Amino acid sequence: MKIRTLIVDDEPLAREGVALALAAERDVEIVGSCEDGPSAVRAIRDLDPDLVFLDVKMPGLDGFAVINEIGTDKMPPVIFLTAYEEHALRAFRVNALDYLLKPIDTADLRKSVERARRRRAQDEIGAWRGELRALVAAVAHERAGAETAERILVRTNGRVHVLDPREIDWVEAAGDYVTMHAAGKSHLVRDSLRNIETRLATHGFIRIHRSTLVKLGCIRELVATDSGDHDVVLHDGTVLRLSRSYKDALYEALNARE
Repeated sequence: MKIRTLIVDDEPLAREGVALALAAERDVEIVGSCEDGPSAVRAIRDLDPDLVFLDVKMPGLDGFAVINEIGTDKMPPVIFLTAYEEHALRAFRVNALDYLLKPIDTADLRKSVERARRRRAQDEIGAWRGELRALVAAVAHERAGAETAERILVRTNGRVHVLDPREIDWVEAAGDYVTMHAAGKSHLVRDSLRNIETRLATHGFIRIHRSTLVKLGCIRELVATDSGDHDVVLHDGTVLRLSRSYKDALYEALNARE
């Protein structure tokens, strides 16, 4: 029997990546793809999938809120998708069917699917739902405690580097990737600038160009150019172009810091 699978992630590239990897699994049938929590809840109820690839952090209704909406007794097995190395991952390792760190590694995904096959064959869904209840409770406990510093994972040459947002000075779009400039080094991450902007918003970053984010605390000065535009000069001497459409928002943000 086919493993009827639903993919939920707010990033199109992430959804496409999972779907492409699953295309090689002959017993997996993708029955739907959702870009946010509310549509995921509807799809799970309407389609009754056997397996859900579920993004942990989505705007509005995140992965755990989706589980709460469905109810742990009715939730199909979940493979979590996350770009964050958080305390919750400790619970994932113990209680979840599986989890995958972004950017998704195809070999890891295949192992997760194989685990789903074994779980299905052993008919342990009831036991898994008990574990899921424990997971949701553990995450609720984590959230009730002190806030965890968000980190970004950079996969390079088979290694995963943990990047602290406090170390990042500015970010630029590079096709299907973004380049993060931190502590004098550049890190290429497969993600969209829009998604990175959302993740870094609470860390004092602002968009100054359609392809550039910068941390307000790293700005040294604004310099007018001969054309009437402005350049943003960072503390390390880096010069970035300020788009006119973002000028007012930048000035307002800088004034708010004074």
